[in-house]
Amino acid sequence: MRYIIRSVKYLLFICVLYVALVWLMALTSYTEVVDGWMLLEAQLRSEQGIWLVAAFLLLAIFYPRFGFMRSVVQHCDLVRDRVRIDNAMRLYGFEFVAQEGDKLIYRAKGVLKRATFLFEDRLEISATEGGIEIVGIRRAVARIAYQLQAYIDNSRFEEQE
Repeated sequence: MRYIIRSVKYLLFICVLYVALVWLMALTSYTEVVDGWMLLEAQLRSEQGIWLVAAFLLLAIFYPRFGFMRSVVQHCDLVRDRVRIDNAMRLYGFEFVAQEGDKLIYRAKGVLKRATFLFEDRLEISATEGGIEIVGIRRAVARIAYQLQAYIDNSRFEEQE
């Protein structure tokens, strides 16, 4: 069910973005006054418009599969490295929301940041064998996992000295 909801959200986002771009094209037209709805209708009735709609649908269908990921940060402990986890999250604009069992839940700070993630900004961190696992939207998880791994590697280097 969550897959379908994410797919529909992304489809709506693409459509709104496309309509906004067509209206912007109509407003900045130098030749004559062009109505945005007429321009949109003309574009969608063409063969390229049909291909564009098909591309939008394909993007929306596959977005949840490729737009979300899970990443494992090695040698990280959920309890011992909690401060480092919080620092990495704060660095990328996420704040601690709740703890559900053995999972830490983070969300983006502010409505604008949440909107850039299409309100799919929930990140879950749970303990796994040999580290922690971060689950959520791909661009946030990749950045945070990289930063957190750097924090962990630096702390292990400091402990050796």
